[in-house]
Amino acid sequence: MTHPAGMPLMPLPTGKLLLASTAGPLGVGLLWLVIGGLNGSWPNGLIGLWSGCIVAAVGVGTDLMVTPWRPRPATGWMNLWILHSILRVGGSIGLVILLYSASSPDPANLLFSYLACFLVGLAWGTAVWTEPLRRSGRQATRKQQAE
Repeated sequence: MTHPAGMPLMPLPTGKLLLASTAGPLGVGLLWLVIGGLNGSWPNGLIGLWSGCIVAAVGVGTDLMVTPWRPRPATGWMNLWILHSILRVGGSIGLVILLYSASSPDPANLLFSYLACFLVGLAWGTAVWTEPLRRSGRQATRKQQAE
């Protein structure tokens, strides 16, 4: 299927995207919990797990909001990527602020656990978002070279 402008339509790999949004942040959150527990500070470790849960929940919500299973042209995906990223950052920061207001944990612990969870999810999610776009670009280049 191609877009009227000749640009191919493609869906994003929904399963990989949801895996990146959950496994990365929750993995870092669990690691934070284990390290905190081994250091004798379970409350600080638990903050890392909460950060991972917040980042994963917002990530899945924003992933589903952009309906990655629907085929779209690459330019449409790039516009949605910007919206997705803004909502992901804003939503997760908003929930982290609510967590801080509700429980008043150690601010440095909350900040660094949130950043670790968010950056792992962001890096993995970016790789998933760009994979089909890179593949599409390579195919278009090969097609032009063959002509």
